[in-house]
Amino acid sequence: MIKHCVMSLLLLTLLLPLSGCWDRTEINDVGFVLSTGLDIEKDGQIRYSVLLPLPGQMGGPGGGGGGTSGDKSYYIDSEVGETYRDAQMKLQKRMSRRMYLAHRRTILIGEEMAKRGIRDLFDATPRNPENRMSTYMLVTKGKAFDALAATPRFERFPSEAIRELAKYRTFEDMNMKDIGLGLSSQGGDPVAVYIAIKESEKSEKPSKEIELKGYAQFRGDKMIGTLENETAQGFSWLNNSDTMGNVTLIIAEDHLMTLNVHNTKTKITVNINNGKIEYLIHTKAKATLAEDRSFYDLSQTKKIIEVEHALSAYIKKSIQALIDKSLKTNTDPALLGTYVWRAYPEIWKQSFKKEWPEAMKEARFTIQVESDLTNTGLIYENVTKERTDE
Repeated sequence: MIKHCVMSLLLLTLLLPLSGCWDRTEINDVGFVLSTGLDIEKDGQIRYSVLLPLPGQMGGPGGGGGGTSGDKSYYIDSEVGETYRDAQMKLQKRMSRRMYLAHRRTILIGEEMAKRGIRDLFDATPRNPENRMSTYMLVTKGKAFDALAATPRFERFPSEAIRELAKYRTFEDMNMKDIGLGLSSQGGDPVAVYIAIKESEKSEKPSKEIELKGYAQFRGDKMIGTLENETAQGFSWLNNSDTMGNVTLIIAEDHLMTLNVHNTKTKITVNINNGKIEYLIHTKAKATLAEDRSFYDLSQTKKIIEVEHALSAYIKKSIQALIDKSLKTNTDPALLGTYVWRAYPEIWKQSFKKEWPEAMKEARFTIQVESDLTNTGLIYENVTKERTDE
């Protein structure tokens, strides 16, 4: 009997440290933030905007989303404050659920705020353990709030459309960690994906779609311009990004065709001779033919070579355009300074670090490009081309 009492007392003692679910958080008490928009007001205050789903209006698998039909299945609200957390706490005071940030997919930075500087964001965000540095960070043309309020038709939430575009291989996908590394790198400036709102054209139900424009170009932590079209492609290729892009070329003066460029690999070698930096940039690219509007017979090897030479010339021109813009704006988005730092750390520290990227203007760039047209599709030329008897 005594033995049983001792065992029972021991079991009760072991149960004491088990606190149960006293600190549980019910899912009905949590609001999952899917995206955040950050803008700067005219008086210098920060506007903090959030997008949260409304579970009660999401419906079943066939229900309409935010940009399709019926009431929107998400909620957007914003507040202003002296700091990010100040604005967030003001916003929280009128929300019946606690904002939960671990499922946030994207952070949008308004263009005006990006021009003021983004370095302080890398203090506010990492301090909260719910925040993830893998969240996509994008700069918006105009205000970030307007991008959150876009009405894309393909996705239930605008944040989902933005995330899908951010990770699409047309441009390099960049999260907060990548941009933070650019800010803290030895010799270089960060860039971020740049998006804008575009009205749908000739649509039965007009919508405001999200469009990838290129990259926001920074000097330090302040946005000073954009990289678009040719310079954006040049950045992707020079930065050795695993991106896919279309290039439309005129071959042999009057033959128009579009190529899909993929599997680009760029190797950058740096040498210092007589105190001058010399860069050797060697790029290899593969391409497939997407369209030929000019009845160009690609069954002939010499014509394949002509296309490859034209593509190589375009890639070289794009990389050179990016370098020229970098020199003009006194920025280093391709982190070319890091190659000098890694190869010649002492020379970098003594001669170039304090003057970078100004010192890059004295550098010499040699660009070599090799292109390979790997696939012309199922046909060599247009199947409707008239044949002539020989």
